[in-house]
Formats: sequence, C-alpha cells, structure tokens
Amino acid sequence: MSRGVHRGELRAARVGSPARRASGRCGMRQFRAATLACALLAAAALLQIWVRTRVTEQGYRLSRLSAERQHLVRDHERLQLAAARLGSAQRIEDLARARLGMGPAPAERIIVLVGGALRTSASMVASK
Repeated sequence: MSRGVHRGELRAARVGSPARRASGRCGMRQFRAATLACALLAAAALLQIWVRTRVTEQGYRLSRLSAERQHLVRDHERLQLAAARLGSAQRIEDLARARLGMGPAPAERIIVLVGGALRTSASMVASK
C-alpha cells in the first residue's frame, strides 16, 4: 500500500499541485511576453523598411519632377523669345509688305475725324 500512496502523491504533484500550476503560469506569461516583444520588434522593423522605401521613392519622384521642371523652364524661355520675335512691329511690317503686298496708305486715302466731321488728309494739309 505504501506504493499506492506514493504513486497517488506523485500523480497529485504532477497534475494539480499549486507549485506546478504557478510554474506553468509563469512560463506561459514569459512566453507571451517574449512573443509580444518579438512581434513589436518585427512590426518596428517593417515600419522602418516601409518608411525608408517611401523616402527613396519620393526622392526619385522629386528628381524626375525637377528635371521635368528644368525642361519646361527652358521651353518657356524659348517660346517667350519666339513670341517676342514674332510679335515685333518690324517683323509684322516686313510680313505685311512681303506676303500681302501692303505698304503705307497714300495721303488721299487717309480719313481723319476732327470734331465729328470727316476730312481727308489732303484737305487737312490745305487748311493748314
């Protein structure tokens, strides 16, 4: 019988002893804490990698946009020069003479309004 009692005590110690349960709870808490710490470290590492990737992507985008801006500024300056050249009075006069056969109007074709009355430039010259 002493063997039976001894076995019963061992079984009780294995299954339900308070020391064993406390040891199991402590081990489980440590496991949970270690798992949580690892998960937080992994999340922080992934966040760091994501942030660095975004910074690199934005740097490349900024570089592309800067190059595009320089190209557009050069085009704008070129177009401003072309517009100034095309809109100059001398160029317009040259085109009117060469392409359209235009020239200064003769004096008899010029009409001047003075005080609401029509007078030709020839009568204006004669009246002076």
